[in-house]
Amino acid sequence: MISFSNNLNFRMIIQIGASVLLLLFLNIPLHASGAAFPIKGKVIDINGEPLIGVSVTEKGINNATSTDNNGQFALEVANENSILVFSYLGFSTLEVSVNGQSTLNITLTEDTQSLEEVVVVGYGTQSRREISGSITNVSEEDFNQGVNRTATDLLQGKVAGLTITKGSGDITNEQTIRLRGTSSLTGSSQPFVVIDGVPGLSMNSVAPQDIESISILKDASAAAIYGSRAASGVILITTKKGMAARPTIEYEGYVAMDEVANMPKVLTADQWRDYTSTNNINTEGIDKGANTSWFNEIMRTGISQSHSLSMSGGGENSSYRGSLSALDQQGVVRDNSMERYNARLMFSQRALDDRLNLTFTGAITERNFSPTDTRNFVLAYNMVPVVPVKNDDGTWFDSQEYDQGNPLRNITYNKRNNKNNLYYGNIKADFNITEDLLAGINLLKQRESNDYGEYNDSHTERGRNDQGFAKREAWTADKKLLEATLNYKKIINEHNFNFLAGYSYEDNHYQKNGAQNRQFVTDFFNYNNLGAGENLRPSDVWSEANMNKLISFFGRVNYMFQDRYILTASIRRDGSSKFGANHKWGTFPAVSAAWILKEEGAFRDMNFLSDLKLRAGYGVSGNQAGFDPYKSLQLYGQSGQYYDDGKWYNAYQISQNANPNLKWEGTSMFNVGIDYSILNNRLNGTIEYYNKTTNDLLYTYKVSVPPYLYADMLANVGSMTNKGIEFVINGDIIRKDEFVWNASLNLAHNKNEITSLSNDQFTTNSIKTGSAWIRGGSDNTTHIVEEGKEVGTFYGWRFIALDSDGKYILDDMVDGKEGLTDEDRTYIGSAQPKLTYGFSSNLSYKNFDFSFFLRGVYGNDLLNFSRMSYATTQWLPGANVLEDALTNGLTDNPKYSSYYIEKGSFLRLDNATLAYNFNTGDVWGIRKFRVYVTGQNLFTITNYTGLDPEVNMSGLDPGVEGREYYPKTRTFSVGVNLSF
Repeated sequence: MISFSNNLNFRMIIQIGASVLLLLFLNIPLHASGAAFPIKGKVIDINGEPLIGVSVTEKGINNATSTDNNGQFALEVANENSILVFSYLGFSTLEVSVNGQSTLNITLTEDTQSLEEVVVVGYGTQSRREISGSITNVSEEDFNQGVNRTATDLLQGKVAGLTITKGSGDITNEQTIRLRGTSSLTGSSQPFVVIDGVPGLSMNSVAPQDIESISILKDASAAAIYGSRAASGVILITTKKGMAARPTIEYEGYVAMDEVANMPKVLTADQWRDYTSTNNINTEGIDKGANTSWFNEIMRTGISQSHSLSMSGGGENSSYRGSLSALDQQGVVRDNSMERYNARLMFSQRALDDRLNLTFTGAITERNFSPTDTRNFVLAYNMVPVVPVKNDDGTWFDSQEYDQGNPLRNITYNKRNNKNNLYYGNIKADFNITEDLLAGINLLKQRESNDYGEYNDSHTERGRNDQGFAKREAWTADKKLLEATLNYKKIINEHNFNFLAGYSYEDNHYQKNGAQNRQFVTDFFNYNNLGAGENLRPSDVWSEANMNKLISFFGRVNYMFQDRYILTASIRRDGSSKFGANHKWGTFPAVSAAWILKEEGAFRDMNFLSDLKLRAGYGVSGNQAGFDPYKSLQLYGQSGQYYDDGKWYNAYQISQNANPNLKWEGTSMFNVGIDYSILNNRLNGTIEYYNKTTNDLLYTYKVSVPPYLYADMLANVGSMTNKGIEFVINGDIIRKDEFVWNASLNLAHNKNEITSLSNDQFTTNSIKTGSAWIRGGSDNTTHIVEEGKEVGTFYGWRFIALDSDGKYILDDMVDGKEGLTDEDRTYIGSAQPKLTYGFSSNLSYKNFDFSFFLRGVYGNDLLNFSRMSYATTQWLPGANVLEDALTNGLTDNPKYSSYYIEKGSFLRLDNATLAYNFNTGDVWGIRKFRVYVTGQNLFTITNYTGLDPEVNMSGLDPGVEGREYYPKTRTFSVGVNLSF
């Protein structure tokens, strides 16, 4: 559970943050001085439906409240002649004089102009009507419910074309995020993240409870304004802010329980004994009479709790919001845990007759986490169930057999601890030079640091060969950012112009140092005394540092004619120190257009049609993420020693080939889409097609020696395409007095293809990757990257059948010759799905609401490596096997082939939430009181026989459930939302 006593730094942060919140609270009155006239009422729309969250403000002073879940409000005003202002997004603002009345019943009407959804775009905002690129906005009410531990959890399955995959149940693992397919061979394919207009911030720097909305820039015409970092798309996160209203205090908290969703099905002691007895297998010296479930021994029920407290408010010229959050989480494996603490403060001040707006944001995130040692899963598979965890005398039982050892002993005595801190401060200033011209400046200073310690006890399987092993490593990453923008808006008759011009300078510095040692005479010091080890090698001490800079100039123009014809064009010029002398600078243009067809003659008269817009765009963006900033340079490194005049000296020589032509990977994308809305906006959605081509893919190629000094060189050579279709439909299906039902469905198809791997200078027929090594089996690769194929193509022998003796019959005639060789390996599947989809449903009846979310993929293949490793009786009796080994008839040593490739399609109930919203009536100052129960990963429908069909999809060898796979969990939680 959460323990602040062990976190002195964060305890100080909590004290400071609480003090700031208290000072803000004390200095901003709850309501106007002398308020004495109580008033209450209800706010509805023209259909009689209550409006929730309507702002009710006493005009001229800082006194406000908002409507509850039944549209009701209560407020004390200064006098019986006060004026109340009712405002709500999408509705016309209404001013009403109290005029001595104690009860007001208010009806708000929709405002067709303000009804337009405001969407965050690169370096600004636009109404949904003005957008001509492919942008999806997910607001807070559409986020995934229940336990959301990271920002990405809020989005999973919600956006067509955006796949978020967590490759294991380890709570410290980051998710793999892909937007419209993989776009790099060796670099990052993760979307670029921007938080509150600050580019390049970590998603760990913001707690999910602080997020108001997330925009996803899906096509290059929308994302190209971020230039050389936008090839994989852009995610724009907008956090919650204060408003000019009385202070609002909000609390969100939950307690959750995690359990293993699907435990590995290995032989029990009874099954092991029955098989060995039936088959007359000698078990002397092996069977110790125990009945041990090794997976149960290393697993547990994980208990988590999360607490978030925020206060927001403001006056006529200022607003603020401060928040504190804490997450304490146990993984279902005993050595897996994480504590995370977030503190955030945002303050905004207007001055100079509202011409100047200053905003300060400060945030601190501290994470203390222990990733699990996945080696213990291998041991839990291999250890036979007939040996004990401990001997009768209380000492640990252990095994010296190959690939065996006591996993619980490993967990108990071995340590892997990380402490990660992230701090940043951001100052923004916007100044209206004229009514139409706005100047802005954006300053950021960020530091992230990580301290890692590892110790493998000399008595454990992990540490016995080294007689104890210790390691420490620390790194820091510093970022400085300066951005300046000019924004000019002008309306001339039916012409609406918006011009943006900007400059950006970013400076990044990184340094790392570490050391390790082994052969300790005592395990007492853990990893805190590396000097006590007696076997320090030259390679056991290391350090490094690097830096890179990015300078950018960018501009954009938005033009709208007659409120129906839209044109957007942008350009960015980036200069990066990461790349070669001949390609330091790159240019990234984009253009898009939209036509609001609903405003045209024939469509205008179609009453069932609420809106119809055609969009098309083309843009170019780049990728420089995940690359060593010095790969283009000729580097020098230590090459040994030489002796001279009685002394030894270190010798240095060139250690890397220079490549002055190294540059970023470039992605061009064409996108066309239709936005539609019918039946008075009751049904709406989008249909889109895109064609994305990535050129100049970076990969390490073999080169001739001479003329080069080394046989490897990183070069821009290959290309790939991603083509796809996306479909979204949202339905406001039922809206009655007390019953509301809305639903949403998204479908996405993406086809990836490698179109080139070679040019005149650098050539390769294919890239074979992934390891199929297994004891007693073959040591081969699992995947192939080849022209005409997609990333994630499985490559191996084709399985035909098992013979009468349980031996493999594999196709040995692929090469036209009898006899099985490597030349008989061929394409045996693909990890890339043909379809991804998500369906959400939200129902509310009176004070209850119920939501559920289904997610799935179709048409992909998976390699069940665990089955390949353990579904054979060959390992009995000395090692354990899966139950499947007793019935599949296999007696051969494992061999990688299509026998272990399975269909990976699945449908999963990701989330189901039942909640009750109490009628508070502003009693005791409570505006909102909601309690809920949530279940996550409740069931999965699939033909896959492994632990989970959702596995790691990163890199060039995706779609493999390895023998070190950390099982996924099922989560149940109880939570509360309170607002005062």
